[in-house]
Amino acid sequence: MNQAKRALWGISTGHFILDMHVAILIPLYPLIAQRLDINLATISIVIALGHSMASVLEPLFGFISDKIQKRFFMFWGLILVSLFMPLGYIAPNAKILTLCLIMGMAGNAFYHPQTTSIIKDFYKDKIELSRSIGVFLGLGTIGYSMGPYLSSFIVEKFGSNFVYIGIIGIFTAIFALFFVPKIEKREFKSESNFLLALKNILKNKVCVVLILLTVLKACLVMSFGTYIPFLLKQFGYTVTQTGLIMTAFFIAGGLSMIFASHFEKRLKLKGLIVASYFPLLPLVVFAIISLKHCPKIISAILFILIGFFILLAAGAILAGAQRLIPNNTGTISGIIQGFTLAMGSLLLIPLGNFGQHFGVSWILIFVSAVALFSALFCLKSDLLNNE
Repeated sequence: MNQAKRALWGISTGHFILDMHVAILIPLYPLIAQRLDINLATISIVIALGHSMASVLEPLFGFISDKIQKRFFMFWGLILVSLFMPLGYIAPNAKILTLCLIMGMAGNAFYHPQTTSIIKDFYKDKIELSRSIGVFLGLGTIGYSMGPYLSSFIVEKFGSNFVYIGIIGIFTAIFALFFVPKIEKREFKSESNFLLALKNILKNKVCVVLILLTVLKACLVMSFGTYIPFLLKQFGYTVTQTGLIMTAFFIAGGLSMIFASHFEKRLKLKGLIVASYFPLLPLVVFAIISLKHCPKIISAILFILIGFFILLAAGAILAGAQRLIPNNTGTISGIIQGFTLAMGSLLLIPLGNFGQHFGVSWILIFVSAVALFSALFCLKSDLLNNE
């Protein structure tokens, strides 16, 4: 196996395990909220703070990784997320739960910008880069999808012993350190300081549009990942059924990213974004109606389709942003994967309060409507025509 394939499959395997740990608490949030005696609005604040406080620093971690060019962040990212995310399940109060989420998500923020920069080092062709980024993100999302079902199964069978799942991540970190090739000297020299790098990124209008679209994607993923379990619980779904649906939801998203480069050849980046966000609102409306009036399998299929479309353009957007900012791939990767996640997570605070008053289903309808209007904007705008 050549170095490019070793790099791609080594860090993609690590990404699978990393994102699996990031997602293991998703179906358990209703149980945690019940045990800690906190309501929907409070658990939304905890999740938002936990996911955003570390992720907002991800562009800085990406900038530093561009400078040091060692696999430090890859290794310690896996270690942190593997230790702290499982501990969130046994947190004695909301403050400790928030701390566990912050530390776990710090590992997540360490890992992503450095590893996506490594992919850019080995894959130069536009479509090859999009394909490789799609594989990396897709396997991570499939790992993310396995987390909910795995955690719900283990908790039902073994209770608090669930925390030992973190051992998998620790062994994976050691494996990745030996398997992934060392980082070689990069073709492009990074900016001299972090603020200058940010300034150059924000001067690029196309890059700013891609960042805003990724904030929306993060908000969609966080909203559906957080509130679908609450919605299913209202309609009598068990924890295992909820975990299975969320697993299928994210597997569909992961597969869409892996195969998105085939669609990108025909649709280009602009068309892929429109195809990703435009169908969400009708699918959400039909899914909510089906929960009330149709067999469970119908709503499950609709939620799986929603997962497919939400993440369809994610890899292509990241690859496009890296091509626009070749001298600071770590920084732009940190913004696209981390800062946008932080912003999307913080939006859970107003959305949680909105859902507390009007119901969880209206949160999903609202964010899907925003996605529809964003797709219409992209369709009419000329900014993405050359991507």
